[in-house]
Amino acid sequence: MRFIVQYLHFCDAIRKYTVNLHFLHKNLETNFKVSIHNQPEFLKLWHYHPEYELVYISRGRGTIYVGDHIGPYNPGDIFLIGSNLPHMFETTAVTGSEEDIVSESYVIHFRDSFLREFLRLPLEFGYIPTLSEAAVAGLSFPSPAPGISGSLRKLAHGSIRENTLDILRILYQLEQQEKTTLASPAWIDQFNSRDRKLNRILQYIMLHFQEDLSLEAVASYSGMNRTAFCRYFKGKTGKSFITFLNDLRISFACKALLEDIPSRSVSEVCYASGFNSLSYFHRIFKRHKGVAPSEYQGG
Repeated sequence: MRFIVQYLHFCDAIRKYTVNLHFLHKNLETNFKVSIHNQPEFLKLWHYHPEYELVYISRGRGTIYVGDHIGPYNPGDIFLIGSNLPHMFETTAVTGSEEDIVSESYVIHFRDSFLREFLRLPLEFGYIPTLSEAAVAGLSFPSPAPGISGSLRKLAHGSIRENTLDILRILYQLEQQEKTTLASPAWIDQFNSRDRKLNRILQYIMLHFQEDLSLEAVASYSGMNRTAFCRYFKGKTGKSFITFLNDLRISFACKALLEDIPSRSVSEVCYASGFNSLSYFHRIFKRHKGVAPSEYQGG
């Protein structure tokens, strides 16, 4: 209890700071910031920041990208994204009334230093470092307890002191929940958030992999010739450009094949994933998953 009182006094002494990032600028006046995003669609931007990010999707559907993970998001989903972990939310276009196409999320950004403070009190707050360490690769909570969403909504109207206590409770509840890790260990090991050149290349690939994206185009974008780019990319990611691109497209295809809204044919998924040959798509898909796309979709 003494630690909480000390922390609340610390929150009262607001210290402004600005973090200059490669893709986004964050301005937190306290150790955490609660915001509501309510618009027709979420901003499609591949980005990262030093703050941890807790996201509760209250309305809307789409695709979440976290490191090399691609998967769906739906109303009720909760995600915890670690410090400097690249991510993006892409809203699925839905036809219908305006009510149907609004996307809404409750987002909390935490300073990394705030979460690390709890390392000092492992007996009382050990669940927070445990959760934040797991979030390095990103976490999703497939079936969060109903009370957690209500607590997250409440944060939009609470005072700094009320929110502090509620957030500690939310983090405790999340640590008890079933979790799914998002980005692969290989991605976490290879990705270096300080490498601005690599970040620009990865952002370009993430935003254009569904198009006819050639090795020559990406090499030109990076300012290198083909040979130099291949050597650089393999050294940084551990994969050739083609392997990396195919892995990304297959991950997207898997997500698309399992979507019920709307249901897509294998051919539609092939071209929507960036492949321009159905036979090549079948061959790469079976190599990755061990089954044909139609079997994966039906299974």
